[in-house]
Amino acid sequence: MNPYLAQPKGRKTITLVGIYFGFIASLMQSASLSTLLPVAATEIGGEDIYPLASIVVSIISVMAMPLYGYIGASRPRAKPMLVVLSLSVGGFLMLLIRAFALNMWIVVITSFFYGLVSAGLFVIGFSLIRDMFEQAVAGTYLGLVGSFMSFGMLAGPAISGVIMDTLGWRAVCHLLWVLFAVSAVLVFCGVRITKEESEKMATAGASFDLPGAVFMMLFMTGFILFLSLGSRYVPFGTPGNWALIAVMAAGLAGLVTVIRRKKGAAIIPSTVLADRNTMVFVICNFLLAGSSMAVFFFMPTYVLYVMRGTATQAALTTTLMSVLGLFLGPVFGRMIARAGSAKFVLTIGTVVRIAVTLLFILLLKPATPLMLVYVLMLLAGFYNSQQTITFSTGPQIQIRPEIRVLGNSVVQVGQNLGSAVAMVVYTIIISGLGVVDGLPVAFWVAAGLAAAALLVGLLLKKLDAQETA
Repeated sequence: MNPYLAQPKGRKTITLVGIYFGFIASLMQSASLSTLLPVAATEIGGEDIYPLASIVVSIISVMAMPLYGYIGASRPRAKPMLVVLSLSVGGFLMLLIRAFALNMWIVVITSFFYGLVSAGLFVIGFSLIRDMFEQAVAGTYLGLVGSFMSFGMLAGPAISGVIMDTLGWRAVCHLLWVLFAVSAVLVFCGVRITKEESEKMATAGASFDLPGAVFMMLFMTGFILFLSLGSRYVPFGTPGNWALIAVMAAGLAGLVTVIRRKKGAAIIPSTVLADRNTMVFVICNFLLAGSSMAVFFFMPTYVLYVMRGTATQAALTTTLMSVLGLFLGPVFGRMIARAGSAKFVLTIGTVVRIAVTLLFILLLKPATPLMLVYVLMLLAGFYNSQQTITFSTGPQIQIRPEIRVLGNSVVQVGQNLGSAVAMVVYTIIISGLGVVDGLPVAFWVAAGLAAAALLVGLLLKKLDAQETA
């Protein structure tokens, strides 16, 4: 019933390499962004809005992820082309335009389309790997995703920091769009299934919930712009700001109405959310993604602006955060596949996360030796790898086959929502209190989110043998 499993080994390998290459390019882009954006802002302006470039990604991704989940479930034949489309438009084209940006608003607006990369890789890429291989083998290959993502995080800041110090931030964008183009070509040359084969593995269902998607985008747009622009461009209490609140409220009310009325046919299917493991993964992904952004995005800013480090020194913080993931990814993937559950990996990783975050709160000061910061970021790599593998491998193992694609799409939406909401909250905190006083407050919030995820993760349960495939 699964034609991808019967594809030639060579085509599987090409697809797998293309997806891995896409994750490398994606993580190089994401890991370099926390240094690239403030550096770019010093040249083209926009010091007060550059965090928006990371936040607006979620606006399109919250619609694209359920859409990709629907297409992947109802038209499995389209999976490789969805990945190609995402890498081409969200990666290649977006970075090419960013390389020639004349102001920060161009960088922010084009970043909107990067949400397609997240949908293509995290929803369809994971699904394709699971489709092409049996569970035990798929667990190992999904675990290797963490290694390649860690390599991207490792190479991205290190390479981009040196390039920015010598050739400028635009040269980094040119390097990245080339990598995305190569990845898209590889996936395009990989696995293919026929229309007849696709029909055999398709999940029957209703049409895509376009009204729900529109309401979701309205809610996210209103929410993000209301908070992000409220400090300067659309001040709190002004008619414009109240208009954004109205857009947010209308979007939320419409989305809730659609979900209640359409149930399993809604953009966020209530039937999928009724599945215990899916809901646990969604909540934990939301909480841990939000927790991660405090360290991942703002530590380079702290090194640049408070400790007066260079772009290379700032970038090294996120580089070190990826070192352990090079080795731990496959280990965590095999552990989840063999156990049939991500509970242990999620629990141990979250405990380490809380401990490391508390160490940051206790030890981080303007006069703290940079080497100590590097050691803490190296330790943070343990939980960073755990998070990556838990939500790449766990849903493929612990969500029932008949709802796996849709369920995984909703799980990945949780990640984007968590990152976006946390980035807005952290930006408000740090803008109001300053980097020195605000970052410890952000770390307390991050620790609280991790503690909540620790409790929720205990609710995960193994699937029965007849529920796996």
